Amino acid sequence: ATGDVLGRCGSTGWATGPHLHFEVRTGGEPKDPMIVLPG
Repeated sequence: ATGDVLGRCGSTGWATGPHLHFEVRTGGEPKDPMIVLPG
């Protein structure tokens, strides 16, 4: 919904710079976002 947080960006651990890890899950199982999301 409008205003919902979709992700956070940061740099922790062994990261060499800020980045976003994006993942779609359905029922706890990871899904291919290219198939799940329209557009």
